[in-house]
Amino acid sequence: MSEKNENAKDATVSSTGSWSNIWLIPFVAAVIGGWMVWQAWANQGPLITISFETAEGMEVDTTKIKLRDITIGKVVDLELSENFKNIILTARMQKDTEDLLTAETQFWVVKPRVGRGGVSGLTTILSGAYIELSPGSQGELKTHFKGKEQPPVTPAGTPGLHITLDSAGQRALDIGDPILYKGIEVGQIEFVHFNQSERVVYYNAFIQSPYDKLITENTRFWEVNGIEIDLSADGIKVHTGTLETMLGGGVAFDVPTNLPRGNVITERAFFTIYPNKEEVHDQQYQNAQEFVLLFSQSIRGLKTGAPIEYKGIRVGSVVRTDINYPEMGNLLNKNTLIPVMVNIEPARIGLKDEEEELEKVKNNLSNWIENGLHAFMSTGNLLTGSKFIDLRYVEDTSNTVKTFNQFQVIPTTASEMDSLIEKFNSVLSKIEKVPLEDVVDNANAALVSANDTIKQLGQASEEISHMLQQPESQHLIKNVNQALKSISGLADGYSSGSTTQKDIKRMINALEQALKDLSPVLNQINRQPNSLIFGGESAQEPEPKAKSN
Repeated sequence: MSEKNENAKDATVSSTGSWSNIWLIPFVAAVIGGWMVWQAWANQGPLITISFETAEGMEVDTTKIKLRDITIGKVVDLELSENFKNIILTARMQKDTEDLLTAETQFWVVKPRVGRGGVSGLTTILSGAYIELSPGSQGELKTHFKGKEQPPVTPAGTPGLHITLDSAGQRALDIGDPILYKGIEVGQIEFVHFNQSERVVYYNAFIQSPYDKLITENTRFWEVNGIEIDLSADGIKVHTGTLETMLGGGVAFDVPTNLPRGNVITERAFFTIYPNKEEVHDQQYQNAQEFVLLFSQSIRGLKTGAPIEYKGIRVGSVVRTDINYPEMGNLLNKNTLIPVMVNIEPARIGLKDEEEELEKVKNNLSNWIENGLHAFMSTGNLLTGSKFIDLRYVEDTSNTVKTFNQFQVIPTTASEMDSLIEKFNSVLSKIEKVPLEDVVDNANAALVSANDTIKQLGQASEEISHMLQQPESQHLIKNVNQALKSISGLADGYSSGSTTQKDIKRMINALEQALKDLSPVLNQINRQPNSLIFGGESAQEPEPKAKSN
Protein backbone atom coordinates (compact mmCIF):
# COMPACT_ATOMS: atom_id res chain seq x y z
CA MET A 1 0.00 0.00 0.00
CA SER A 2 2.73 2.28 0.83
CA GLU A 3 4.45 1.43 -2.46
CA LYS A 4 1.39 2.33 -4.45
CA ASN A 5 1.06 5.61 -2.62
CA GLU A 6 4.62 6.48 -3.38
CA ASN A 7 4.15 5.83 -7.10
CA ALA A 8 1.01 7.90 -7.18
CA LYS A 9 2.75 10.69 -5.40
CA ASP A 10 5.60 10.67 -7.93
CA ALA A 11 3.13 10.73 -10.83
CA THR A 12 1.32 13.66 -9.32
CA VAL A 13 4.51 15.61 -8.88
CA SER A 14 5.65 14.87 -12.52
CA SER A 15 2.35 15.97 -13.98
CA THR A 16 2.32 19.12 -11.96
CA GLY A 17 5.88 20.02 -13.13
CA SER A 18 5.10 19.56 -16.88
CA TRP A 19 2.02 21.79 -16.76
CA SER A 20 3.88 24.42 -14.93
CA ASN A 21 6.30 24.90 -17.95
CA ILE A 22 3.62 25.23 -20.67
CA TRP A 23 3.38 29.01 -20.29
CA LEU A 24 6.99 29.31 -21.60
CA ILE A 25 5.99 28.27 -25.15
CA PRO A 26 4.03 31.45 -26.11
CA PHE A 27 6.68 33.54 -24.56
CA VAL A 28 9.45 31.92 -26.59
CA ALA A 29 7.35 32.19 -29.72
CA ALA A 30 6.69 35.86 -29.09
CA VAL A 31 10.35 36.47 -28.50
CA ILE A 32 11.31 34.71 -31.71
CA GLY A 33 8.63 36.54 -33.71
CA GLY A 34 9.63 39.86 -32.26
CA TRP A 35 13.24 39.14 -32.99
CA MET A 36 12.37 38.27 -36.60
CA VAL A 37 10.29 41.42 -36.98
CA TRP A 38 13.04 43.50 -35.51
CA GLN A 39 15.59 41.77 -37.73
CA ALA A 40 13.48 42.43 -40.82
CA TRP A 41 12.92 46.03 -39.82
CA ALA A 42 16.57 46.54 -38.98
CA ASN A 43 17.72 45.11 -42.34
CA GLN A 44 15.25 46.90 -44.59
CA GLY A 45 16.01 50.14 -46.37
CA PRO A 46 13.89 53.24 -46.89
CA LEU A 47 10.46 53.20 -48.52
CA ILE A 48 10.36 55.42 -51.67
CA THR A 49 7.77 56.43 -54.27
CA ILE A 50 8.39 56.92 -58.00
CA SER A 51 5.98 58.59 -60.44
CA PHE A 52 5.67 57.18 -64.00
CA GLU A 53 3.25 57.92 -66.83
CA THR A 54 2.38 54.24 -67.18
CA ALA A 55 2.90 50.98 -65.27
CA GLU A 56 3.67 48.97 -68.40
CA GLY A 57 5.77 45.90 -67.53
CA MET A 58 5.68 46.47 -63.73
CA GLU A 59 4.13 44.09 -61.12
CA VAL A 60 3.88 44.20 -57.32
CA ASP A 61 6.41 41.97 -55.48
CA THR A 62 7.92 40.99 -58.85
CA THR A 63 9.47 44.07 -60.50
CA LYS A 64 12.90 44.77 -59.05
CA ILE A 65 15.04 47.87 -58.76
CA LYS A 66 18.61 47.31 -59.90
CA LEU A 67 21.91 49.10 -59.97
CA ARG A 68 24.39 47.64 -62.45
CA ASP A 69 22.44 44.35 -62.54
CA ILE A 70 22.40 44.03 -58.69
CA THR A 71 18.97 44.03 -57.00
CA ILE A 72 18.70 46.79 -54.39
CA GLY A 73 14.92 47.09 -54.07
CA LYS A 74 11.49 45.75 -55.02
CA VAL A 75 8.11 47.20 -56.01
CA VAL A 76 5.59 46.70 -53.18
CA ASP A 77 2.63 48.77 -54.37
CA LEU A 78 1.12 50.41 -57.49
CA GLU A 79 -1.64 53.00 -57.44
CA LEU A 80 -3.03 55.89 -59.50
CA SER A 81 -2.22 59.47 -58.64
CA GLU A 82 -4.93 61.81 -57.38
CA ASN A 83 -5.46 63.37 -60.83
CA PHE A 84 -5.32 59.93 -62.50
CA LYS A 85 -2.59 61.12 -64.89
CA ASN A 86 0.33 59.15 -63.44
CA ILE A 87 1.17 55.90 -61.67
CA ILE A 88 2.63 56.08 -58.14
CA LEU A 89 4.99 53.20 -57.57
CA THR A 90 6.02 52.33 -54.00
CA ALA A 91 9.27 50.42 -53.57
CA ARG A 92 11.17 49.08 -50.59
CA MET A 93 14.90 49.59 -50.85
CA GLN A 94 17.51 47.43 -49.15
CA LYS A 95 19.60 48.43 -46.18
CA ASP A 96 22.42 50.93 -46.62
CA THR A 97 21.03 52.39 -49.88
CA GLU A 98 20.27 55.80 -48.38
CA ASP A 99 23.39 57.34 -49.93
CA LEU A 100 22.08 56.46 -53.39
CA LEU A 101 18.83 58.39 -52.96
CA THR A 102 19.54 62.08 -53.55
CA ALA A 103 18.06 64.90 -55.61
CA GLU A 104 20.09 63.84 -58.67
CA THR A 105 19.06 60.16 -58.54
CA GLN A 106 17.31 58.97 -61.70
CA PHE A 107 14.94 56.02 -62.29
CA TRP A 108 13.74 54.56 -65.60
CA VAL A 109 12.17 51.32 -66.80
CA VAL A 110 14.45 48.93 -68.68
CA LYS A 111 12.58 47.09 -71.43
CA PRO A 112 13.21 46.20 -75.08
CA ARG A 113 13.76 49.40 -77.10
CA VAL A 114 14.60 50.06 -80.74
CA GLY A 115 15.88 53.56 -81.43
CA ARG A 116 18.36 55.65 -83.40
CA GLY A 117 21.15 54.58 -81.02
CA GLY A 118 20.46 50.88 -81.58
CA VAL A 119 18.61 48.03 -79.83
CA SER A 120 18.66 47.76 -76.02
CA GLY A 121 16.97 45.80 -73.20
CA LEU A 122 16.74 42.48 -75.06
CA THR A 123 17.51 40.55 -71.85
CA THR A 124 14.18 41.67 -70.39
CA ILE A 125 12.23 39.66 -72.97
CA LEU A 126 12.56 36.57 -70.74
CA SER A 127 13.22 38.09 -67.30
CA GLY A 128 10.69 40.91 -67.51
CA ALA A 129 11.10 44.66 -67.17
CA TYR A 130 12.92 46.16 -64.21
CA ILE A 131 13.72 49.64 -62.90
CA GLU A 132 17.26 50.92 -63.27
CA LEU A 133 18.69 53.37 -60.73
CA SER A 134 21.35 55.94 -61.60
CA PRO A 135 22.82 57.36 -58.36
CA GLY A 136 23.43 61.05 -57.93
CA SER A 137 26.13 62.87 -56.11
CA GLN A 138 26.20 63.03 -52.33
CA GLY A 139 23.35 64.94 -50.72
CA GLU A 140 20.37 64.70 -48.44
CA LEU A 141 18.09 61.65 -48.50
CA LYS A 142 15.12 61.96 -50.87
CA THR A 143 12.20 59.51 -51.01
CA HIS A 144 9.94 60.93 -53.75
CA PHE A 145 11.09 60.80 -57.38
CA LYS A 146 9.78 61.32 -60.91
CA GLY A 147 10.84 58.50 -63.19
CA LYS A 148 12.09 59.03 -66.73
CA GLU A 149 10.21 57.54 -69.64
CA GLN A 150 13.44 57.15 -71.63
CA PRO A 151 16.86 56.07 -70.39
CA PRO A 152 19.12 59.08 -69.75
CA VAL A 153 21.71 59.61 -72.43
CA THR A 154 24.36 60.52 -69.85
CA PRO A 155 24.25 58.85 -66.44
CA ALA A 156 24.20 61.22 -63.47
CA GLY A 157 27.60 61.96 -62.02
CA THR A 158 29.46 61.59 -65.33
CA PRO A 159 32.26 64.19 -65.45
CA GLY A 160 31.82 66.80 -68.15
CA LEU A 161 29.96 69.99 -69.07
CA HIS A 162 26.24 70.64 -69.62
CA ILE A 163 25.40 73.32 -72.22
CA THR A 164 22.25 74.63 -73.91
CA LEU A 165 21.97 75.03 -77.67
CA ASP A 166 19.34 76.87 -79.71
CA SER A 167 18.85 76.03 -83.36
CA ALA A 168 18.99 78.63 -86.12
CA GLY A 169 18.68 75.97 -88.82
CA GLN A 170 15.69 74.24 -90.37
CA ARG A 171 16.47 70.69 -89.26
CA ALA A 172 15.43 69.39 -85.81
CA LEU A 173 17.81 67.24 -83.78
CA ASP A 174 16.80 64.33 -81.56
CA ILE A 175 17.84 62.91 -78.21
CA GLY A 176 21.01 60.90 -78.61
CA ASP A 177 22.32 62.74 -81.69
CA PRO A 178 26.12 63.01 -81.46
CA ILE A 179 28.20 66.12 -80.87
CA LEU A 180 31.44 65.93 -82.86
CA TYR A 181 34.84 67.57 -82.69
CA LYS A 182 36.92 66.98 -85.81
CA GLY A 183 34.89 63.83 -86.50
CA ILE A 184 35.24 62.40 -82.95
CA GLU A 185 32.09 61.96 -80.85
CA VAL A 186 32.61 63.91 -77.61
CA GLY A 187 29.02 64.37 -76.40
CA GLN A 188 25.31 63.90 -77.12
CA ILE A 189 21.98 65.71 -77.18
CA GLU A 190 20.21 64.88 -73.89
CA PHE A 191 16.94 66.79 -74.04
CA VAL A 192 14.82 68.64 -76.64
CA HIS A 193 12.42 71.45 -75.75
CA PHE A 194 10.34 73.66 -78.05
CA ASN A 195 9.54 77.11 -76.65
CA GLN A 196 6.18 78.04 -78.15
CA SER A 197 6.33 81.72 -77.21
CA GLU A 198 9.80 82.20 -78.75
CA ARG A 199 9.27 79.61 -81.52
CA VAL A 200 12.76 78.32 -80.86
CA VAL A 201 13.96 74.77 -80.24
CA TYR A 202 16.37 74.39 -77.31
CA TYR A 203 18.66 71.42 -76.77
CA ASN A 204 20.36 70.33 -73.55
CA ALA A 205 23.69 68.78 -74.48
CA PHE A 206 26.48 67.16 -72.54
CA ILE A 207 30.19 67.29 -73.41
CA GLN A 208 32.18 64.50 -71.80
CA SER A 209 35.42 65.10 -69.92
CA PRO A 210 38.18 65.84 -70.95
CA TYR A 211 36.65 67.25 -74.16
CA ASP A 212 34.69 69.81 -72.12
CA LYS A 213 37.93 71.85 -71.97
CA LEU A 214 37.47 72.50 -75.73
CA ILE A 215 34.36 74.61 -75.11
CA THR A 216 35.37 78.28 -74.92
CA GLU A 217 33.59 81.61 -75.23
CA ASN A 218 34.47 81.74 -78.96
CA THR A 219 33.32 78.19 -79.77
CA ARG A 220 30.81 77.90 -82.62
CA PHE A 221 28.40 75.01 -83.29
CA TRP A 222 26.91 73.98 -86.64
CA GLU A 223 24.72 71.20 -88.01
CA VAL A 224 26.29 68.12 -89.60
CA ASN A 225 24.08 66.15 -91.98
CA GLY A 226 24.86 62.85 -93.65
CA ILE A 227 24.73 64.23 -97.20
CA GLU A 228 24.32 67.94 -97.79
CA ILE A 229 24.03 69.42 -101.30
CA ASP A 230 24.29 73.17 -101.69
CA LEU A 231 23.17 74.66 -105.03
CA SER A 232 24.10 78.33 -104.95
CA ALA A 233 25.82 81.04 -106.96
CA ASP A 234 29.14 79.56 -105.84
CA GLY A 235 28.36 76.26 -107.58
CA ILE A 236 27.43 72.79 -106.39
CA LYS A 237 28.87 71.75 -103.02
CA VAL A 238 28.48 68.27 -101.57
CA HIS A 239 29.31 67.61 -97.91
CA THR A 240 29.26 64.14 -96.37
CA GLY A 241 29.50 63.14 -92.72
CA THR A 242 29.90 59.88 -90.86
CA LEU A 243 27.55 56.92 -91.27
CA GLU A 244 25.83 57.85 -88.00
CA THR A 245 25.19 61.43 -89.14
CA MET A 246 23.92 60.11 -92.49
CA LEU A 247 21.20 58.24 -90.59
CA GLY A 248 20.36 60.83 -87.95
CA GLY A 249 22.51 63.95 -88.16
CA GLY A 250 24.50 65.66 -85.45
CA VAL A 251 26.32 68.79 -84.32
CA ALA A 252 29.97 69.78 -84.72
CA PHE A 253 31.93 72.57 -83.05
CA ASP A 254 35.24 74.37 -83.22
CA VAL A 255 36.79 77.81 -82.79
CA PRO A 256 37.03 79.77 -86.10
CA THR A 257 40.59 80.23 -87.30
CA ASN A 258 40.43 84.03 -87.25
CA LEU A 259 39.23 84.20 -83.63
CA PRO A 260 41.26 83.69 -80.46
CA ARG A 261 40.61 80.56 -78.43
CA GLY A 262 39.03 82.48 -75.55
CA ASN A 263 38.37 81.47 -71.95
CA VAL A 264 37.23 77.92 -71.15
CA ILE A 265 33.53 77.58 -70.18
CA THR A 266 33.06 75.96 -66.76
CA GLU A 267 29.32 76.46 -66.21
CA ARG A 268 26.23 75.95 -68.35
CA ALA A 269 26.26 78.41 -71.25
CA PHE A 270 24.10 79.14 -74.32
CA PHE A 271 25.29 78.63 -77.91
CA THR A 272 23.60 78.89 -81.32
CA ILE A 273 23.64 76.01 -83.81
CA TYR A 274 24.27 77.43 -87.32
CA PRO A 275 22.96 75.65 -90.43
CA ASN A 276 26.46 74.91 -91.76
CA LYS A 277 30.11 75.76 -91.28
CA GLU A 278 30.09 78.47 -93.96
CA GLU A 279 27.34 80.27 -92.04
CA VAL A 280 29.60 80.27 -88.98
CA HIS A 281 32.24 82.17 -90.94
CA ASP A 282 29.69 84.69 -92.23
CA GLN A 283 28.25 85.33 -88.78
CA GLN A 284 31.63 86.50 -87.50
CA TYR A 285 30.91 89.93 -88.97
CA GLN A 286 28.66 91.64 -86.45
CA ASN A 287 28.17 95.02 -88.17
CA ALA A 288 26.90 95.80 -91.66
CA GLN A 289 25.50 98.82 -93.50
CA GLU A 290 22.34 98.31 -95.55
CA PHE A 291 21.77 99.66 -99.08
CA VAL A 292 19.08 99.24 -101.75
CA LEU A 293 19.45 98.24 -105.40
CA LEU A 294 16.65 99.04 -107.88
CA PHE A 295 16.43 96.65 -110.86
CA SER A 296 14.37 97.01 -113.99
CA GLN A 297 14.99 93.41 -115.08
CA SER A 298 13.83 90.16 -113.48
CA ILE A 299 15.49 89.15 -110.22
CA ARG A 300 14.71 85.45 -110.66
CA GLY A 301 17.53 83.36 -109.20
CA LEU A 302 18.64 86.05 -106.72
CA LYS A 303 18.09 84.63 -103.23
CA THR A 304 18.55 85.90 -99.71
CA GLY A 305 22.16 85.32 -98.66
CA ALA A 306 23.55 85.61 -102.19
CA PRO A 307 27.03 87.19 -102.17
CA ILE A 308 27.88 90.79 -103.03
CA GLU A 309 31.29 90.79 -104.73
CA TYR A 310 33.85 93.27 -105.97
CA LYS A 311 36.51 91.82 -108.29
CA GLY A 312 35.66 88.35 -107.04
CA ILE A 313 35.97 89.25 -103.32
CA ARG A 314 32.87 89.04 -101.15
CA VAL A 315 31.99 92.34 -99.46
CA GLY A 316 28.41 91.66 -98.34
CA SER A 317 25.19 89.70 -98.83
CA VAL A 318 21.65 90.04 -100.12
CA VAL A 319 19.29 90.71 -97.20
CA ARG A 320 15.82 91.04 -98.76
CA THR A 321 14.25 90.38 -102.16
CA ASP A 322 10.63 91.18 -101.28
CA ILE A 323 8.67 94.35 -102.18
CA ASN A 324 7.24 95.21 -98.76
CA TYR A 325 8.39 98.84 -98.67
CA PRO A 326 6.30 101.98 -97.99
CA GLU A 327 7.67 103.67 -101.13
CA MET A 328 6.90 100.67 -103.33
CA GLY A 329 4.42 101.55 -106.09
CA ASN A 330 2.23 99.38 -108.25
CA LEU A 331 4.24 96.29 -109.16
CA LEU A 332 2.50 95.91 -112.53
CA ASN A 333 3.37 99.46 -113.56
CA LYS A 334 5.72 99.49 -116.54
CA ASN A 335 8.24 101.81 -114.86
CA THR A 336 8.22 100.13 -111.42
CA LEU A 337 11.66 99.06 -110.25
CA ILE A 338 12.22 96.00 -108.06
CA PRO A 339 14.06 96.81 -104.79
CA VAL A 340 16.71 94.47 -103.40
CA MET A 341 18.23 95.21 -99.99
CA VAL A 342 21.88 94.32 -99.47
CA ASN A 343 24.41 94.90 -96.72
CA ILE A 344 28.10 95.71 -96.93
CA GLU A 345 30.23 94.71 -93.96
CA PRO A 346 33.03 97.08 -92.90
CA ALA A 347 35.37 94.26 -91.93
CA ARG A 348 35.20 92.88 -95.49
CA ILE A 349 36.34 96.15 -97.13
CA GLY A 350 39.31 96.87 -94.87
CA LEU A 351 37.59 98.68 -91.99
CA LYS A 352 37.06 97.60 -88.39
CA ASP A 353 34.09 95.48 -87.40
CA GLU A 354 32.64 98.24 -85.24
CA GLU A 355 29.39 100.16 -85.31
CA GLU A 356 31.26 103.47 -85.60
CA GLU A 357 32.58 102.36 -89.00
CA LEU A 358 29.11 102.17 -90.58
CA GLU A 359 28.93 105.92 -91.22
CA LYS A 360 32.31 105.73 -92.89
CA VAL A 361 31.00 103.00 -95.19
CA LYS A 362 28.11 105.26 -96.26
CA ASN A 363 30.41 108.21 -96.94
CA ASN A 364 32.90 106.10 -98.88
CA LEU A 365 30.15 104.50 -100.94
CA SER A 366 28.76 107.92 -101.84
CA ASN A 367 32.15 108.88 -103.29
CA TRP A 368 32.41 105.57 -105.11
CA ILE A 369 28.95 106.01 -106.64
CA GLU A 370 29.88 109.49 -107.87
CA ASN A 371 32.95 107.93 -109.52
CA GLY A 372 30.83 105.42 -111.46
CA LEU A 373 30.25 102.44 -109.12
CA HIS A 374 27.34 100.30 -110.35
CA ALA A 375 25.75 97.02 -109.33
CA PHE A 376 25.31 94.23 -111.88
CA MET A 377 23.19 91.12 -111.38
CA SER A 378 25.33 88.30 -112.71
CA THR A 379 24.76 84.57 -113.09
CA GLY A 380 26.91 82.57 -110.72
CA ASN A 381 25.80 79.09 -111.79
CA LEU A 382 24.35 78.31 -115.23
CA LEU A 383 23.15 74.91 -114.03
CA THR A 384 21.06 76.19 -111.12
CA GLY A 385 20.41 79.72 -112.37
CA SER A 386 21.61 81.21 -109.08
CA LYS A 387 22.68 84.84 -109.28
CA PHE A 388 24.81 87.25 -107.28
CA ILE A 389 25.52 91.00 -107.21
CA ASP A 390 28.76 92.19 -108.80
CA LEU A 391 30.01 95.73 -108.05
CA ARG A 392 31.95 97.40 -110.89
CA TYR A 393 32.92 100.83 -112.09
CA VAL A 394 31.42 102.02 -115.36
CA GLU A 395 33.71 104.33 -117.32
CA ASP A 396 32.63 107.85 -118.25
CA THR A 397 29.65 107.80 -115.90
CA SER A 398 28.82 109.70 -112.76
CA ASN A 399 25.78 109.45 -110.53
CA THR A 400 24.20 111.45 -107.79
CA VAL A 401 23.38 109.66 -104.56
CA LYS A 402 19.68 108.79 -104.25
CA THR A 403 17.61 107.22 -101.48
CA PHE A 404 14.78 104.72 -101.39
CA ASN A 405 12.78 104.32 -98.18
CA GLN A 406 15.58 106.20 -96.37
CA PHE A 407 18.19 103.74 -97.64
CA GLN A 408 21.05 104.83 -99.87
CA VAL A 409 20.65 103.51 -103.42
CA ILE A 410 23.46 101.92 -105.42
CA PRO A 411 22.76 102.42 -109.17
CA THR A 412 22.32 99.31 -111.28
CA THR A 413 23.14 98.39 -114.87
CA ALA A 414 22.06 95.44 -116.99
CA SER A 415 24.71 92.77 -117.14
CA GLU A 416 26.47 91.62 -120.29
CA MET A 417 24.39 88.46 -120.25
CA ASP A 418 21.17 90.46 -120.25
CA SER A 419 22.45 92.59 -123.14
CA LEU A 420 23.40 89.45 -125.02
CA ILE A 421 19.95 88.01 -124.43
CA GLU A 422 18.35 91.22 -125.74
CA LYS A 423 20.49 91.07 -128.89
CA PHE A 424 19.63 87.42 -129.30
CA ASN A 425 15.93 88.20 -128.97
CA SER A 426 16.33 90.98 -131.57
CA VAL A 427 17.93 88.52 -134.00
CA LEU A 428 15.12 86.04 -133.36
CA SER A 429 12.51 88.71 -134.07
CA LYS A 430 14.19 89.49 -137.41
CA ILE A 431 14.31 85.82 -138.26
CA GLU A 432 10.59 85.59 -137.54
CA LYS A 433 9.95 88.29 -140.18
CA VAL A 434 11.69 86.29 -142.93
CA PRO A 435 9.09 84.61 -145.29
CA LEU A 436 10.30 81.15 -144.44
CA GLU A 437 7.30 79.48 -146.10
CA ASP A 438 8.24 80.85 -149.57
CA VAL A 439 11.87 79.94 -149.02
CA VAL A 440 10.87 76.46 -147.99
CA ASP A 441 8.57 76.08 -151.02
CA ASN A 442 11.35 77.21 -153.41
CA ALA A 443 13.77 74.91 -151.69
CA ASN A 444 11.33 72.02 -152.02
CA ALA A 445 10.90 72.76 -155.75
CA ALA A 446 14.67 72.87 -156.23
CA LEU A 447 15.01 69.60 -154.37
CA VAL A 448 12.36 68.00 -156.60
CA SER A 449 14.20 69.21 -159.74
CA ALA A 450 17.51 68.00 -158.37
CA ASN A 451 15.90 64.69 -157.57
CA ASP A 452 14.71 64.31 -161.20
CA THR A 453 18.19 65.14 -162.49
CA ILE A 454 19.72 62.58 -160.17
CA LYS A 455 17.27 60.00 -161.42
CA GLN A 456 18.24 60.78 -165.08
CA LEU A 457 21.92 60.51 -164.23
CA GLY A 458 21.20 57.21 -162.57
CA GLN A 459 19.44 55.91 -165.69
CA ALA A 460 22.32 57.08 -167.95
CA SER A 461 24.79 55.39 -165.64
CA GLU A 462 22.82 52.17 -165.80
CA GLU A 463 22.78 52.35 -169.66
CA ILE A 464 26.54 52.98 -169.83
CA SER A 465 27.14 50.11 -167.43
CA HIS A 466 24.91 47.85 -169.54
CA MET A 467 26.75 48.88 -172.75
CA LEU A 468 30.14 48.23 -171.20
CA GLN A 469 29.03 44.73 -170.25
CA GLN A 470 28.35 43.81 -173.93
CA PRO A 471 30.94 41.48 -175.71
CA GLU A 472 31.70 44.10 -178.42
CA SER A 473 32.49 46.67 -175.76
CA GLN A 474 34.71 44.24 -173.92
CA HIS A 475 36.64 43.49 -177.20
CA LEU A 476 36.96 47.20 -177.92
CA ILE A 477 38.28 47.82 -174.43
CA LYS A 478 40.90 45.10 -174.93
CA ASN A 479 42.05 46.66 -178.26
CA VAL A 480 42.24 50.10 -176.68
CA ASN A 481 44.29 48.68 -173.84
CA GLN A 482 46.71 47.02 -176.33
CA ALA A 483 47.03 50.27 -178.32
CA LEU A 484 47.74 52.15 -175.13
CA LYS A 485 50.40 49.62 -174.22
CA SER A 486 52.01 50.01 -177.71
CA ILE A 487 51.98 53.78 -177.44
CA SER A 488 53.43 53.48 -173.96
CA GLY A 489 56.22 51.23 -175.33
CA LEU A 490 56.88 53.60 -178.24
CA ALA A 491 56.99 56.53 -175.82
CA ASP A 492 59.46 54.66 -173.68
CA GLY A 493 61.59 54.04 -176.83
CA TYR A 494 61.66 57.76 -177.70
CA SER A 495 62.04 58.95 -174.16
CA SER A 496 65.05 61.02 -173.09
CA GLY A 497 68.20 58.94 -172.81
CA SER A 498 66.91 56.00 -174.90
CA THR A 499 68.95 54.48 -177.84
CA THR A 500 66.44 55.60 -180.46
CA GLN A 501 66.55 59.15 -179.21
CA LYS A 502 70.37 59.15 -179.41
CA ASP A 503 70.34 57.80 -183.03
CA ILE A 504 67.87 60.43 -184.12
CA LYS A 505 70.04 63.11 -182.56
CA ARG A 506 73.18 61.88 -184.42
CA MET A 507 71.25 61.76 -187.71
CA ILE A 508 70.07 65.33 -187.27
CA ASN A 509 73.63 66.50 -186.52
CA ALA A 510 74.93 64.78 -189.70
CA LEU A 511 72.15 66.34 -191.75
CA GLU A 512 73.02 69.80 -190.41
CA GLN A 513 76.69 69.29 -191.37
CA ALA A 514 75.77 68.18 -194.91
CA LEU A 515 73.63 71.22 -195.41
CA LYS A 516 76.51 73.40 -194.31
CA ASP A 517 78.78 71.76 -196.92
CA LEU A 518 76.22 72.17 -199.73
CA SER A 519 75.53 75.77 -198.86
CA PRO A 520 78.20 77.30 -201.38
CA VAL A 521 77.03 75.10 -204.22
CA LEU A 522 73.45 76.02 -203.66
CA ASN A 523 74.34 79.71 -203.63
CA GLN A 524 76.24 79.35 -206.99
CA ILE A 525 73.35 77.58 -208.64
CA ASN A 526 71.03 80.21 -207.33
CA ARG A 527 73.04 83.00 -209.03
CA GLN A 528 74.09 81.13 -212.27
CA PRO A 529 71.93 78.11 -212.91
CA ASN A 530 74.04 77.12 -216.06
CA SER A 531 77.32 77.21 -214.25
CA LEU A 532 77.14 73.46 -213.60
CA ILE A 533 77.20 72.92 -217.50
CA PHE A 534 79.25 75.79 -218.87
CA GLY A 535 81.21 76.60 -215.83
CA GLY A 536 81.81 80.10 -214.68
CA GLU A 537 83.61 82.20 -212.25
CA SER A 538 82.56 82.10 -208.80
CA ALA A 539 80.88 85.28 -208.09
CA GLN A 540 81.95 87.33 -205.17
CA GLU A 541 79.55 87.88 -202.45
CA PRO A 542 77.90 91.23 -203.04
CA GLU A 543 78.86 93.87 -200.57
CA PRO A 544 76.27 96.33 -199.52
CA LYS A 545 77.00 99.95 -200.43
CA ALA A 546 75.53 103.22 -199.43
CA LYS A 547 73.22 105.04 -201.83
CA SER A 548 74.94 107.95 -203.67
CA ASN A 549 73.37 111.37 -203.86
